[in-house]
Amino acid sequence: MNQSLPKPDFVCEPGDPRVRKFGWTKIKFRGYLSIMDQTIWISAVHSLNPGKKNLSKLIRNLNRAGYQIKVPGPFPRMIEICKHLGFTNRPEEFPEMGEMIDVYVLDVK
Repeated sequence: MNQSLPKPDFVCEPGDPRVRKFGWTKIKFRGYLSIMDQTIWISAVHSLNPGKKNLSKLIRNLNRAGYQIKVPGPFPRMIEICKHLGFTNRPEEFPEMGEMIDVYVLDVK
């Protein structure tokens, strides 16, 4: 199914009070999240403490809170993490780029 990339409700950096309670803090991450309705897009996220499973915990916390998680065009290491956490690969159309992009999706459980 082809879907267009929605415009995010907001883009937030680590420590943003809207998602800090899920573990999105300045001491753990650099990067940003985008939220559109009940979907959180994880883009260009860098863990400041690799190997501590902070990203996995963040993803689980967000998913348990009712958010679908999407990771567009992940790097190889992120693909490994997504597969480990049960994400599925669903190519989606990104009209802004004029092409299909691999998106890893974790539906609400």
